[in-house]
Amino acid sequence: TILPTIAGCALTYAYGYDIYPEGLSVGVSLAPTSVGIALKLLHEAGALNKYFGQAVMTAAFVDDVLSLILFSVLFSLAGEMKFLTFLPLIMGCVFMVLAIIAAVKVWPPLIKFIFSKIPEDKPDANVTRHHEAMWLLMFITLLVYAFITHLCGTHLWGCFIAGMSFAAQHEAHHIWSRQVKRVTCWFMRIFFAATLAW
Repeated sequence: TILPTIAGCALTYAYGYDIYPEGLSVGVSLAPTSVGIALKLLHEAGALNKYFGQAVMTAAFVDDVLSLILFSVLFSLAGEMKFLTFLPLIMGCVFMVLAIIAAVKVWPPLIKFIFSKIPEDKPDANVTRHHEAMWLLMFITLLVYAFITHLCGTHLWGCFIAGMSFAAQHEAHHIWSRQVKRVTCWFMRIFFAATLAW
């Protein structure tokens, strides 16, 4: 996170622009790691479940969290600087720590409790009743966490933390991918057409 930020500032300064805000903006934009690409490459190489594969993914996730914090700092610096400027950022960091603790201590037993209360009346179906409940729970968590962190600076924190909250559930990724695959494909086309295509 730090090295791309410094490199971006230095490169921007070398081209004759100011370090702040142009240089810092470039550096912060270069800081995130592409977790999706790293995940796909490690999976294709069969190294995802090995120690170095887990180390790479952990480092990538930590780097992304730090990058999201840097984005929030950059957005906070846009206006007049005072303590209240950084209060949402501090609250976002506190929420992130609490949500990570909840992902380990609260979510796994809560999901088991919810599943125990929902009868599985179609166990042989491609999408079971528990899968539906899991997807609904993930979607609500995504919306709530994104809204909370939007108030703290950026909704991206909430999306990231919501995904981490279900990391202990082995079927969570499969359930999410199956339910949102078609919608994701269409929104990706719109996203790339409206951003990278220009």
